[in-house]
Amino acid sequence: MTEATRSEPKRCAGMRKDGTPCTARVMGDKGDYCFAHDPQRAVARDAARRKGGANSATNARVEKLLPSHMRPVLGAVLAAIRDVRAGTITPAQGSAIASLAGAAVKVYQVGLLEERIADLEALQEGSTTT
Repeated sequence: MTEATRSEPKRCAGMRKDGTPCTARVMGDKGDYCFAHDPQRAVARDAARRKGGANSATNARVEKLLPSHMRPVLGAVLAAIRDVRAGTITPAQGSAIASLAGAAVKVYQVGLLEERIADLEALQEGSTTT
């Protein structure tokens, strides 16, 4: 194949927000647009944007860090915040939910500490007997 018969990849016919031409490659052989500019892919593009936004949201990141049994506690607190803002529960009720959630977290933390202390004591006993 010679240089003359080789063709450059087709570039998108869309324009960027700043008014410059898009430089992305088109999707497929017959299209004129990249994924971001193709009017026929608007629904798929919006779904991808929503999915990406949901996965990068603060509560999604926090949920991934939480142990699975603590996720309902976070869910209850977030729901209480929404309900207080919406006026479906009183601020006092929201505060009570937050206090209960705080107590649940403290109980969980104490349990973790107790487990770690027991593990350390077992390690120490094992090292002193050998």
